[in-house]
Amino acid sequence: MTEELRRLTRASDSRKASTVVVRGTLRRAEVERHPLVLDADDGTTWELLLPAGWVLDAQPGARVTVRGDEATDVVTTSMVGPVLRVRSLSAER
Repeated sequence: MTEELRRLTRASDSRKASTVVVRGTLRRAEVERHPLVLDADDGTTWELLLPAGWVLDAQPGARVTVRGDEATDVVTTSMVGPVLRVRSLSAER
């Protein structure tokens, strides 16, 4: 491995995931496994990656606020948008 490539690899490995807080509407994407997505108010469609064992208490169509980390290390087959590793999700009342 060349020194330049080693530097680039170390730089990309050291990036921290950016914390994101997004408001929008939940829905199931009309592709393959119908992943849960968030249509954000800014026009971005986020694919939501929920923690193992998570019980979702909001239904598709609900307005929610999601806090999480942009999962730049994850690739999905649905390719609906960037992936958001969810830490909290709260429905608007």
